[in-house]
Amino acid sequence: MTEIKATAPGSCPFDPYTAAVNHTTDEAYAHMRIQSPVHQLSGTNVFLITRYDDIVAAARDTETFSNEFVSPGIALGQGSSEISGELAAIRATGYPQVPTMLTRDDPAHSRFRRLTTRAFSARRIDSWTADIERICNGLIDGFIDAGEVEFVSAFAVPLPVRVIAFALGVPAEREQDFKAWTDHATAAIGADPGDDARLDAARGLVEFQRYFAAELEDRRAHPRDDFLTDLLNAEVADDDGLDDRRPLDETEMLSILHQLLVAGNETTTALLASAAIELSDKPELRNAIRNDRNALRAVVEELLRLSSPAQGMFRIVRRDVTVADKLIPEGATAILMYGSGNRDAERFECPDDFRVDRESKQHLAFGHGLHFCIGARLSRLESEIALRQLCQRMDEMWLTAAPTYKPSFVLSGPLTVPLAFKRAERSTTDCN
Repeated sequence: MTEIKATAPGSCPFDPYTAAVNHTTDEAYAHMRIQSPVHQLSGTNVFLITRYDDIVAAARDTETFSNEFVSPGIALGQGSSEISGELAAIRATGYPQVPTMLTRDDPAHSRFRRLTTRAFSARRIDSWTADIERICNGLIDGFIDAGEVEFVSAFAVPLPVRVIAFALGVPAEREQDFKAWTDHATAAIGADPGDDARLDAARGLVEFQRYFAAELEDRRAHPRDDFLTDLLNAEVADDDGLDDRRPLDETEMLSILHQLLVAGNETTTALLASAAIELSDKPELRNAIRNDRNALRAVVEELLRLSSPAQGMFRIVRRDVTVADKLIPEGATAILMYGSGNRDAERFECPDDFRVDRESKQHLAFGHGLHFCIGARLSRLESEIALRQLCQRMDEMWLTAAPTYKPSFVLSGPLTVPLAFKRAERSTTDCN
């Protein structure tokens, strides 16, 4: 049995769904880190790991904490058996779902991941700067004269959707579908959307598969310099451990594309929405963003730490393990609560304060270890460009109503951010 050392736990009640809707998860996790650092959700075999050091240790221990999970919804005991037949019938009209990156352990995980790291290299991402700036300015043009905007729908959603569409090489005209497919894919992650939403999610997955299967077929006939063509030309080693390499099959390509589409916009949307809230009453931050590139980067890192759009990630426990004096049995589901770790006072001084000059920037917003977010560089670049352009084109901004939040304790973030602003007289300011 594996053991990870920490202090003794107590216990505390926690309804994750209510906390997410009421935006009180930070307070709950603060209590847990002291009283119940490894907290079992009532009526489930799910354990939340809430302290920074324990999260990092678990992320590194891939022999014990496996990524080869089936469904977060199943782990949380969600959904009824009454729709299982209908779900199966819908899914049968599409392609089988196969594990590739997110739901594989090494060595298979790294074989698939290498295919995407080459396509999303630092050089390639940095070459997209002008395109991201163009997309940002176009979106701001759409509401800058109005003096007010619902920020999430007008900017925080379409920007990352259009950027990931550009990165994948598919037309942004389908952005509403891309967003809908993302929402379907994430509906049951840390939330309980109900059976109707699960059926919609199954239909959405099939729609996604058919769309991208057609795009792949187009690239077979008409290759381009884009990610879809790269996938068609890619080869991967077989799981048998031999050196034989083979092309990806259709189901593997669709799995990779689905993960990139969803991960490529969901969390960046949440980060941008949280940024608008944070900046709305902090003129000193807006001034820093306009005039100092280093300050801009520091603001983005602190926003990532405090907002933690991916509040946690699931692991399957392969053997009995003790964490913080709490036994997590083999077969249980552990959730590494990144958002809680990012507010751990043992790691971050005054963790609930927004500090641009914070020395420790080793946050967990993009995860840790083997499954560190492959899109971290792209998300940072998008966020830096977006915040700089927003602050350059707006002198003031303030909330006109309270934001609303997603009913998820794993993929968190604002649903609506009603914002008013004054248009800046200047149009640009160069960062130093």
